[in-house]
Amino acid sequence: MRLHALDQNADLQKRLGTEIGTIGGLIDQLRDKRFKIEIGEAEAVVAPKPSAAKQHRQWDIDEKVLKAGIPEYPDVIRGSEADTGQVFSDALDATLEFYKAAAFEHFRKHGCHPDEPVQLEHAALHAAEIHAIIHWFSGRCKALETRVADLEERPTVEYRGVWKSDEKYKRGHLVTHSGSVWHCELAGSGIVPGNGATGWRLAVKRGENGKDAR
Repeated sequence: MRLHALDQNADLQKRLGTEIGTIGGLIDQLRDKRFKIEIGEAEAVVAPKPSAAKQHRQWDIDEKVLKAGIPEYPDVIRGSEADTGQVFSDALDATLEFYKAAAFEHFRKHGCHPDEPVQLEHAALHAAEIHAIIHWFSGRCKALETRVADLEERPTVEYRGVWKSDEKYKRGHLVTHSGSVWHCELAGSGIVPGNGATGWRLAVKRGENGKDAR
């Protein structure tokens, strides 16, 4: 007759016997403890009470700013008399306050709290997006400003009437002097058109000097 694996291995039988003894000891301890609890010699183990719900901070939202909506960009030309030096900085501060209130309101609606932990990776990605957008639009604004400056420097035809010595003319201005029309080639003032003066180019001769004059 073939023997069982336990009957064939003495070491295995010994280890199994030890484990059975250990388990039996634990069962005896639990039985004794239960008996002592029932006769009043020991207190039952009471499960810990659940901790109270954490009290979160509330979002600090300026309701007036949120209700007012997105502030308008200043309808002011930079460097003009209306640009007092605070117009654009004040408008930027107001815009920042609105978007801060709007962001807080978004998270409040979704049941989030301002003191909840956020993964550092998420915060870093958010900061990276902001820096990328600022860098991108800074380049776009610089390109647009360069283009506008180039267009402003180009001469535009504008008739300024009879030439005056105390008036400052820009390139592209047209004036009348001594019966002829002159085109301003160089910005400035006090330069008399004609007689080879630099800064002015004859555009239309006066009638008596024209080839069709009678």
